[in-house]
Amino acid sequence: ANSTRQSSKKGKLLITSGIHAREYTPTELLARFIEMLIDGYNNNNAQITSILQHTEIHAVIHVNPDGRYMAENFSSTYWRKNMNPSGCKNEDFYGVDINRNFDFLWGDESGASSNPCADEYHGTGPNSEEETQALVNYAMRVFPESQRRSDPEKQMDDALGDDIMGMYVDIHSTGEYIYYPWGHRDKTSPDDDAYQAIARKMSHYNGYDLWASGFDFVYPVSGDSSDYMYAVMGVSSMGLELGFNFYDNCDTFEKDILPSNLDVLLYAASIAGRPFSLAKGPDVLDVTVVKIDGELIVTAEISDGVMVNSLNAEPDHLTGDQDIVKVVVYLDVHPDDFQEGDLSWEMSPLDGEFDSSEEVVEVSLSMRDLSASRHVLHVQAIDFDGYLGPVKSVSIEVEKEETNSLSNYPTSAPLITAL
Repeated sequence: ANSTRQSSKKGKLLITSGIHAREYTPTELLARFIEMLIDGYNNNNAQITSILQHTEIHAVIHVNPDGRYMAENFSSTYWRKNMNPSGCKNEDFYGVDINRNFDFLWGDESGASSNPCADEYHGTGPNSEEETQALVNYAMRVFPESQRRSDPEKQMDDALGDDIMGMYVDIHSTGEYIYYPWGHRDKTSPDDDAYQAIARKMSHYNGYDLWASGFDFVYPVSGDSSDYMYAVMGVSSMGLELGFNFYDNCDTFEKDILPSNLDVLLYAASIAGRPFSLAKGPDVLDVTVVKIDGELIVTAEISDGVMVNSLNAEPDHLTGDQDIVKVVVYLDVHPDDFQEGDLSWEMSPLDGEFDSSEEVVEVSLSMRDLSASRHVLHVQAIDFDGYLGPVKSVSIEVEKEETNSLSNYPTSAPLITAL
């Protein structure tokens, strides 16, 4: 998207799908997500435009195109791996599992197999496969070199911290799970508080359970892309397991899988600039704008806990109980770009005091202060621990007669409700 920001200053989100050939819905979901972004930008959707102006989104829809050819043309094989014979003499079972081939704890047979005919065959060596090499090389161009680990296996217990930039999401099926490191062992990572916050907030949209230590750790996976991106590239790394079938039918995909997981991916894009920090901050759940007697009344619903504490039958998370201490609305400038002379207003709680993790806030703006044009309002909140949350952006249209003549205003006419 057009932006004054240079590439080096934008957040980075890399999403992959199709690592396992027989998983049909992940590739379609990712393609639809890209379509949604393009349509949203072309149609001036404020939230999507704001995200694209501040985040580079990279998508590799088919990591394993040769395997996908087999899965589509010989569907009864349920082909999973790539097409590298690599030692297996049975033509129905050869290939390497790309998601066991990455160079982090490669060859650990608690989560992979050395049998060339096995579904989880890890290949002849770390990053041995062309598909793995292509994805690694691409990730190196996307994510900052300064965050890479020099000795990942020895640094496994060192936290990346709140200040990292960049996020990786790998999409699979099946099981309706959200997963994150560690995947190779049933043990939490040193950044678990942040990972839980991200995963729980993703689950707010799709209702999926967590495949992670302390939740439902289904089985170990070693040499996979998710652990690799976190441990080696030094970025936040998440995974999705969609639906309950490799070949989910179209009706299930359109009604159940697609809508909620588009929201998950959009949330990931909204925090990619500082994922471990923004996920711990309060969320702007809703923004509405009405005009009353020549004033724009901007109202926002803010929560530190609703999204992070909505996980199925699980205790509340520690990042979700801080009081909201400040909410600001910015006019035609994203908070990350705010400079002296730009316009912003602090919003006030309707109950008169910031004393809760859930607040409804409001501010009144004079229509006389706005030019006759399209404007974008950006709302961001901060909690007691100092964590900023992701930005919510909405647009309003102001007509010339509305800035000059205030006598014809309808009362409480809604202008916009945030998507």
